[in-house]
Amino acid sequence: MFINYEHNTHVYNVTVERRDNQFFITYDNNEYTVTATEVKPGQLSIQLGSRIIKSVISQGDDSKFVFIDGSIFKVKRIELTGRKKTEKKEGDLNSPISGTVVHAKVKEGSQVKKDDVILVIEAMKMEYLIRAPYDGKVKKVYFKEKDQIEIGQLTAEIEKEEE
Repeated sequence: MFINYEHNTHVYNVTVERRDNQFFITYDNNEYTVTATEVKPGQLSIQLGSRIIKSVISQGDDSKFVFIDGSIFKVKRIELTGRKKTEKKEGDLNSPISGTVVHAKVKEGSQVKKDDVILVIEAMKMEYLIRAPYDGKVKKVYFKEKDQIEIGQLTAEIEKEEE
C-alpha cells in the first residue's frame, strides 16, 4: 500500500507491506522492518531495530495524525488507482487533533519566524504546538483561547516571506 505523510509542510511517499506482526516500510529505496504493538487504544509502541518509539495516533476525516516526541506527522493512505489533488494552500496550518485552544500566540499581521508557536491546543491532557513552517506574516488566525477545535480545521494562514 502507498502512504503519504506530511511533516513540516513536506510530503513523503512510502510503501508499507504487512507480514504477520511486522511491517516492511520502503522509503527512498531503503527498507525498514518495524514491529508495532498497541499499548492501549490510540497508543503504539513501535520497535525499529533496537529502538523503541512511543506514539499517539489520532483519526482525522481523511487522514491520521501521529505524534512522536513532540513532532506531528500527518499520514494519508493513497489508493493505487491514482492520487487525489488536494486544495490545501501553502501557508494553511490545519489542526492535527481535536481539543481546546489554550494559547493563541500571534495575531493577524504578526511577523513569525520558522518554528515560532502559533497556537497551543490541549487534548488528552497534553499540549500540542502549531508552529510556523517558515518565516512570514500571519494573514489570519481562526481561533482564540478557549475555543474548541476539531481535527483538520484550519487554524491559521501564514504568507511566506519573500527571500
